[in-house]
Order: sequence, then structure tokens, then C-alpha cells
Amino acid sequence: MDVVYLVKESIQNEELIYSLRSLINIPHDNVFLVGGCPSNIDKTKVFHIPTKQNINKWRNATNNLITACKDERLSNDFILFNDDFFILKPIKLEDLHANKGHVETVYKKYFEKNGRTSYGDGMVQTAQFLSKMGYKQLLSYELHIPMVMNKRLVLGLFNLPDIMSIQVLHWRTMYGNMYLKDTKTITDVKVMGPFIAWNYKDNKFLSTLSTSFPSVKKWLDDMFPAKSVYEL
Repeated sequence: MDVVYLVKESIQNEELIYSLRSLINIPHDNVFLVGGCPSNIDKTKVFHIPTKQNINKWRNATNNLITACKDERLSNDFILFNDDFFILKPIKLEDLHANKGHVETVYKKYFEKNGRTSYGDGMVQTAQFLSKMGYKQLLSYELHIPMVMNKRLVLGLFNLPDIMSIQVLHWRTMYGNMYLKDTKTITDVKVMGPFIAWNYKDNKFLSTLSTSFPSVKKWLDDMFPAKSVYEL
């Protein structure tokens, strides 16, 4: 099964480097970078699919995903990554079969903490869209861990009438509620504040913000000191 990264344009991307190193912990075939391809990546070892990154980060990511799913070289089922997802221990694909909890609970907590944002509005609008389609007991799949997807199902999702009217579509949540069953609820792994390594020592997954990555980098460097085959 291939791995797909949705990558912003940048000359250097340290998060991506460590994420690629962490792929030693998951069985996989080819690696696809969709969007940008930093200069420190060996382009002979990955499939790079360039895309224009000229809208906003949500629309760019959506366009990257659709573009990847239209590529005949990509395996029918694939593992979707962001460039700041790290796998800390050897895992099986069933470890990725997870959700964040009930959507209503998730967005209530989000609004309490962050107030109203376009991301939060998109969360509510996505849930409303699913409800109108007849889906009930909605779960959030906006975890910061990799997700297994199918090309045909993804493209079918984006072909739904009026789906792109949602400006910040939570397509992980769409996909999970439409196509996944019996997923387990786990706590998200995003490092939002000060990093205390002890709190994460038993985690299988980790993700960072641009503000938290510098404090996590040394720990990741100790965990993954060897270059991956994907680095120059």
C-alpha cells in the first residue's frame, strides 16, 4: 500500500524529513508527495505530483488529495499522511482505524477554546451535510494520525452534489462516517503547547504545530537519527 503526503510548497521541510524517517514503523510501498517537494528530498525515490498552491491551505490540501486519487500509479488503497505526522513505534494498519469522538462533542470543545473560526464552521457544516444524507451518530475523524483511504471512494465523495460549497470541508470526517465502521475512539496526539517527552513515551503517534516542532525536533532526532532512503 502506497503512502501519500499532502505537502505545501517550501524549499526545506524538516517535519517532512522526520515523518519520512518514521515510515520505518509502518509497512508501505511507494511514497507520493503531492503539492511541493522540498530540495532535501531525493526525487528519484518518491513520486512527486506538483500542484498549484494558490488558494488557502484547506483548498490546497483538497486539490492535492483529488489530484493524488486521479493518478493511475497510486495504489487503490493508500495511507494518507500530513508532513507533520510521526509514527513512533511499529504499527499495523488496524491501528489507524480510529476516530476522535462524537462530532458535536468535538466542535463544542473547539468553539469553547477557539471561538468561531472558518475551520470550526466547516466542522459544523460537514456534520450538517452528513446528517442531511441520513448519517447518524456522527464521529469526527480529524485526528492527526495517518488514515487509510480508497481512491475510488475519495473521488466519489468529492463528486457529491454541492459538497464543494463547504469552504473548509472536513473530508476526513466525511470519509470516515461514509465508509468506515467499528473504529475506536482515541485521544488526539497533536502537541499544542510545551513538549514534555515523558507524556508521549507510550504513544504510537505524534504530530506537531509549527510552533511546537522546534521543541520536539531534538527528541525526534534521537528517535530517528538515521536518514531515510528518501533524503538526499
